[in-house]
Amino acid sequence: MSQGKAYVFGPYRLVPSERRLTLDGAIVELGSRAFDALTLLVSERGELVSKQQLMDHVWSDVTVDESNLRFQMSTLRRTLAGDAREDVYIKNVPGRGYVFIAPVAEHTEPATSVVSSPRLDGGYLPDRPQHIFGRDTALQELQANLLASRFISVVGAGGIGKTTIANELVHRVADKFDGDIRYIDLGSIKANDLVLPSVAMSVGYRVQSADLVEGLATFLADRRLLLIFDCCEHVIDTVSRLADTLFRRALLCHIITTSREPLRAYGEEVHILEPLALPSDNLGLTAAEALGAPTVQLFMERARASGYNLGLEDKDASIVAAICHQLDGNPLAIELAGSRLLTYGFAELLDRLDGKAILNWPGRRHDVRHRSLEATLDWSFELLTDYERQVLLHLSVFVGPFSMRAAEAILSGDRWLLGRTIEELVDKSLLTSRRENGVSFYRLLDVTRVYAETKLAASGASGQLVRRHAQFFIADLRENPGTPTGVSNPLGNLRAALEWCFSAAGDSSVGVELAAACSEFFLNRSLLKECLRWCQTALQYLREEESFSETGLRLQQSLAISMMYTLGNVDQVGVAISRGLDIAAKIGAREAELHLLAGQNLFLTRRADFLGALRAAQRFAALAHASQVSAQVIASDWMLGSTYNLIGRQKMGQQLLEQATARAEALGIRTAHYFGFDNKQRSLLGRAWTSWLCGQPDKAKSLVNDVLDESVAQNHPVSLCISHLYGAHVVLWLRELDWAERLIETLADVALKHHLGPYQTGARALRGELLLAKGQIEEATLTLEGSLGPLRAEKLNIMLAPATRAYAECLAQLNRCQEADAIILPLIEQTETTSPSYLLPELLRTRADILHAGGEHGEAMSFYLRSLARAKYDGAVGWELRTALSLSRAWNDAGQEGRARTLLESTVELFREGFDSGDVLQAQKLLGRG
Repeated sequence: MSQGKAYVFGPYRLVPSERRLTLDGAIVELGSRAFDALTLLVSERGELVSKQQLMDHVWSDVTVDESNLRFQMSTLRRTLAGDAREDVYIKNVPGRGYVFIAPVAEHTEPATSVVSSPRLDGGYLPDRPQHIFGRDTALQELQANLLASRFISVVGAGGIGKTTIANELVHRVADKFDGDIRYIDLGSIKANDLVLPSVAMSVGYRVQSADLVEGLATFLADRRLLLIFDCCEHVIDTVSRLADTLFRRALLCHIITTSREPLRAYGEEVHILEPLALPSDNLGLTAAEALGAPTVQLFMERARASGYNLGLEDKDASIVAAICHQLDGNPLAIELAGSRLLTYGFAELLDRLDGKAILNWPGRRHDVRHRSLEATLDWSFELLTDYERQVLLHLSVFVGPFSMRAAEAILSGDRWLLGRTIEELVDKSLLTSRRENGVSFYRLLDVTRVYAETKLAASGASGQLVRRHAQFFIADLRENPGTPTGVSNPLGNLRAALEWCFSAAGDSSVGVELAAACSEFFLNRSLLKECLRWCQTALQYLREEESFSETGLRLQQSLAISMMYTLGNVDQVGVAISRGLDIAAKIGAREAELHLLAGQNLFLTRRADFLGALRAAQRFAALAHASQVSAQVIASDWMLGSTYNLIGRQKMGQQLLEQATARAEALGIRTAHYFGFDNKQRSLLGRAWTSWLCGQPDKAKSLVNDVLDESVAQNHPVSLCISHLYGAHVVLWLRELDWAERLIETLADVALKHHLGPYQTGARALRGELLLAKGQIEEATLTLEGSLGPLRAEKLNIMLAPATRAYAECLAQLNRCQEADAIILPLIEQTETTSPSYLLPELLRTRADILHAGGEHGEAMSFYLRSLARAKYDGAVGWELRTALSLSRAWNDAGQEGRARTLLESTVELFREGFDSGDVLQAQKLLGRG
């Protein structure tokens, strides 16, 4: 035997010639790259080894990014350190390299020979796997179970790595059997009657007997032997009988089997080999974080072996994570995908996984089962009965997990037989199963589904099945509005069903019903663009005589909701609402009529047609009072109160809102959802607005906090945007600028994430007002100017008026008073003549400030006084104080300090709270009290 060096440090022994590291005699599993790095560091112990030296040594065959080295060194240091600090053996010298700092003793010891089995059909025990990712825990469990229980079966889907795991396990326990190990590759055996002769030949049993199973059991009765039966599924009956008998009779014999289904033999301990662990699907995933997942490690290792010489960069980390997720952590699929990285790159490779091309990407050239994913699946498919094949193909119409109830709706016939067949497909690793809320859900892994879907299409039987699939969801959604229960992934199934219905080969009449049925599902999950798309498509196919129906009404209502929240307050929204109201009135759908009137009120409010909004609220109130349903009456008062606030009648608005709220609390009414929003949330915002305007800043602040808390608890994107958009107005009035900035940033983030265009525009306008309040005039001017066009295009007039007012104020502060006046004056005229608004006192004050800045002091005084009078008439104490502040400054400039002081003192006396709010503090400062 040849002699080899061994290095001993702490409890570790490193034998480079055998690529072996042990901890107190037990094998320590290290990847090949980490092992090479450790060998170099130990050989150069005490000396600095630069990063470049390490990369040249460890990756001598490829060029890699430094992040790969950081990952390997981090893994190596954690492995060696255990629970101790990471620098107990290897010290990191930042920016330079690493030093092995622990004492090392050098020994010479005999090199151990590799354990292998006798020849079997011209082959040997397969070589030990070079790289195994993410299986350490599984291997430790298998090793312990094998030695304790004697008979284990590694079971899993094709390509999951069963043979690799079994092979590594054999090498780990080889010394326990003194080399008496026999590996039988059953994948190369085509017929059941060849199994026993092959086993007999392998173990050296030469005597021919009538019953080979019994003969083998007797022959091996007192022999300590490890048998590996690899790839049993196609000869499972024979192997099961043999393993059962050997376990009972040959008590020193240990057995490992690999199969796509359990043997169901006596003594068998089944280990289900799960897919490899996946990386996080976080969009902000870094390359280092992604490389912590064994799926990504395997993918990149296979990519490098196939000629890809670049490392993984942060910009590609989320893409490679998506690739691994789409391949369900299946090692063979990931290996095949990694081998194509050089050809396609990350993004295009991800796109190609949706098609069937992946099925034919070449794999292991000399393994008939793993030459491609299609070959792997063909192997399993050919072992199924005709009915099992039919069920597997038919189930491919489901996207993601489905329940037994859903399967029964698609496949006609004997329910017991179907249930038993699905259980068999689970056992054969072609379906996965899990429990969710007490219900069993089954799933074809994505690659298996592509395979089955392709075969189903080739059979010509897919048309009727996809129709049944769509009809199942119509029935399910009618029974469970908004949330289908037959599947765990409704969205993917609904999209697939709708795509088929409205395709050339589909059935548009089924599609119309399905689009109407699933519109509530889309709205509940804020999938507004999805809802808009399918409602528009379905209405194109809806026959005129079917328009005045429940289906036509639901489509029209959902169209209006999704259109308003995605496109803004464009004219088409008003048309859709009016059309829906006509249908609801004609077919007597009173509940739908209430929803549509609430939508009309909100639509006209957002367009700043406050009188039209009041008329819609009054119609809603008439229906609500006629019904005498308390919740509807309360909702009508909330709607009326909020609308009165907007037309400037603050006392009446506040009174209605407060009375309705007290009644709701007494009756335990917590929500009032109409047209995609919660009227109780809107009432809280209305109360916050009226509280500030009526001179109650503290109450306004408390109510804003309440509405924000409620919207966060609901975690509904539209509700979050509404609360932050309109809450930010009050916070800006309170002059709490840091808080306002946080609200605006959250609004912008949520609106962007959920593609809520109007709220993105609103956030931009609010940011301009915030910059103005901070005194950043030039930046505020540009921001506000950029928001006015989108606000007009989206008809978001409730935001347009205050943004225009703020823009005019910016221009005045830049000494562009004529431009400012040309902007503010038409707004005042419109508000005074056709569109009454809560904002009128502030518009009048702003023009007075512009005139005063431009030197037109006399006319400025007239507008200040008009602003004060209007604020008093509306009961808007908040605006009254703001005007008093501006007018006092103007009087002070004119030498009328006494007059200014009298005005401020009388106005501040109107406040019974909020003494630390922004405008009150400014007034106190002007009075010399601050």
